Amino acid sequence: MPGHHTDQAPLRDIGRGTCGSVFVCPGSPWAIKKGANAAGISNDFELTGLAYNSYLRALDIFADSNLLSSRRIPRVPEPVFYEGPSSEWWTENLCRFPDADRTQGAAFRLTYISPVLEPTRRALVHTFFRKSDTTRRDVLGKPENRDCLIRLYLGKNSPNGRAYDSTDTLRNFPMYLDHAQLIMSNLVLIGYATEMAIGLAILHWQAQIDAQDTEFVIGSSGKPMFGDLRAVHSSFRSPIAAFEGSGGSELWMLDYDKCTRVDLEASASDIVKKYLVAVTGNDPYYPHPCLDDELWMYFRYTYLLASRIIIRSRKLEEKVGSLPDALIEQWEQWGDLDSESNDNDIFERVSNDNEEEYVDVNTVEEDSESDGEDSEFDSDDSEEGYISIEAPSDS
Repeated sequence: MPGHHTDQAPLRDIGRGTCGSVFVCPGSPWAIKKGANAAGISNDFELTGLAYNSYLRALDIFADSNLLSSRRIPRVPEPVFYEGPSSEWWTENLCRFPDADRTQGAAFRLTYISPVLEPTRRALVHTFFRKSDTTRRDVLGKPENRDCLIRLYLGKNSPNGRAYDSTDTLRNFPMYLDHAQLIMSNLVLIGYATEMAIGLAILHWQAQIDAQDTEFVIGSSGKPMFGDLRAVHSSFRSPIAAFEGSGGSELWMLDYDKCTRVDLEASASDIVKKYLVAVTGNDPYYPHPCLDDELWMYFRYTYLLASRIIIRSRKLEEKVGSLPDALIEQWEQWGDLDSESNDNDIFERVSNDNEEEYVDVNTVEEDSESDGEDSEFDSDDSEEGYISIEAPSDS
């Protein structure tokens, strides 16, 4: 790409979506997102840049505030070097893509999000896949499953209790709330919920984008998240305890191709409606107002607090100061209607009696085939963007 050293090594795909596919050159800190929809890729590039700059600004805003300290802010990939369909860049680089992807389109380079580490992948397989050595070997042995990011769905329980099998993938692994409760402690879940809330506040009131279809995924910062189950059980420790630290994972906000800008000079009702449509129409990343009361309480409190800090820093209190509360109020009203409108409890995990259910990590048998790493790690309070909040009161 212009102005940057061009690596001629082959690219491999690490993920495919509706807007485009993501490719990486092994060893590079950058990935390339490519798609046929030039308008969508261009919008993704532009709004990812807006979200990234807003993330950087938020680091300074929260650092100057005495109301938030020691809680991480979700990261945003940095986008660079957009290339349109007619760019000369394709002449030299199209041959680097896999054979099936050698058609010109639009592309841009962005920060490579490191996948979760092998101990984490192994724990996912032991917990949520069929209790079969063959299945475990097949899943862990597939090269594409090394590209594992976790989509954290705090707003919904898994649709059923079926254990995954070797036909399922670890790419963009869906971690529903009941899944997460098997592996993470309540403290860690609250941490992720508050981190999402801060991220959403940044997108709404700093970046001024609606976050339509924006994803929240867990990647790796280079340390184990909850470790290999054999190491856990051989030392008589629960994998839940191994997730107490936050140093092994990073939460990212990505995919802005379907997002639109929000004009804060518009009417209050239009702004709130636009944000409400986006948050309720997205995949269930955010806590649901009626699924887990405590999780929602922390999310709600943190979103309002972070929003107020951002709005105050921009001197927008008179114009939009009341809108975060209005959004939360309408979000909760939507939550009541959403839960009441379903004949069956949408939050209840059901399973087919003929299907094998996934297992509780605290009762899984030791896997004699794997050599584990120490699953415990320390939280690094000096990490970039790490802030925290006081727990909301019961009132």
